[in-house]
Amino acid sequence: MSEKAPFTWNPSDVITVTNTSRENFLLELDSGPLRLDAGRTLRLTGSAMEQPQVMRLIREGKVTAEKFDWRKRK
Repeated sequence: MSEKAPFTWNPSDVITVTNTSRENFLLELDSGPLRLDAGRTLRLTGSAMEQPQVMRLIREGKVTAEKFDWRKRK
């Protein structure tokens, strides 16, 4: 039986990011560009909160972010 590969991120450090605007955004993350369409929600690692672009969109009220609840899967 093969060994399991270790996580490269902390599963408890997952957030949901929701685009609450009518605009589409191309997020420039460390892992590469990621499209966030209007009204869509994505699950990202907490490191996304370190990106100035993401923080600016949250301050402007165009995007919301909250900790992902694994029990509710929301």
